[in-house]
Amino acid sequence: MKDTGAERRNFARERTQISVEIRKDMKKVSGTIEHLSFGGAFISVPRTFLRDSLIQINFDIPGELNSFQGSAKVVWVQKDKAMGVQFLNLPTSERVKLEKFLIP
Repeated sequence: MKDTGAERRNFARERTQISVEIRKDMKKVSGTIEHLSFGGAFISVPRTFLRDSLIQINFDIPGELNSFQGSAKVVWVQKDKAMGVQFLNLPTSERVKLEKFLIP
């Protein structure tokens, strides 16, 4: 049986196509969130950050007036292709934005 990772996930994922801006120190990368959950995201990017990097992410959630802004940790990387991030210490305001989008 192939390991899809689903058994290890704590949150269900929603397939999306949301533009995202990622920042670390003075570096900035734009990408696309392909899967989003309460715990994190799968992001396609032209250039990745190292595993365990702490990053800032910013993206627009459909139906929300204000952008989602939060901290995340890079938990896995496909070099110069994609990375998985885990959200860290999200304020209640950002959790509410995710909830409105992920729970119809």
